[in-house]
Formats: sequence, structure tokens, C-alpha cells
Amino acid sequence: MRIEYWQKVKQIAPENLVFIDEMGVLLGLTRTQARSYYGSRVYDFKPFYRGSKVTVIGAISLKKVLAVMTLDGSMNGKAFQVFVEKCLLPQLWEGAVVDGVTTPSKH
Repeated sequence: MRIEYWQKVKQIAPENLVFIDEMGVLLGLTRTQARSYYGSRVYDFKPFYRGSKVTVIGAISLKKVLAVMTLDGSMNGKAFQVFVEKCLLPQLWEGAVVDGVTTPSKH
């Protein structure tokens, strides 16, 4: 798969590559491990999970961060569409390549 990917992108100028990544953060998590002095035990309370989830999605090029969006809850198709249309597309230039899709020329 790496060879296939390289075959697809080797003709693209590195400055035209745009990478998208997404992550989720659970705000109510607690630690599952702790440290203590040798021979002693750690005691702690683990509260019932009550936090919310935040999703962060962004796009970068070699030179800068192009777009970032956060949302409460999980990413879905509609949220991704909003990210692409409202945040990412206005930042792209002719020749930019995102996930193998080239932006149209402005002729």
C-alpha cells in the first residue's frame, strides 16, 4: 500500500500536499495509573465519567496550519462537510491536493 501511495503522490510538489487529521478528546477521563514511593500503594477515587466529548479536525500544509474546527460530540458526515466547505476550501490554492483530490483550476 505504501508503494501504491508513493506512486500516486510522487509527481505532486510537496508544497501542494494538504493533510487532514481528526481527533476526539473525552473531557471526563481519569488516570488509570499513578506513582508512589517504593513500597507504598496509591489510593484514589475514580469518579463516574461525566465529561463531554470534543472533536478537533484540522488541515496542514508544509508551510502552515490551513484550517481548524472543533465541535462538541463526535464527527459525522455533515460536520465533515461543514469543515471542508467553510474552513478548508477557502484556504486552498490551485494545484492543492487533499486526499488525492486536486482542486480545480481557475480558468
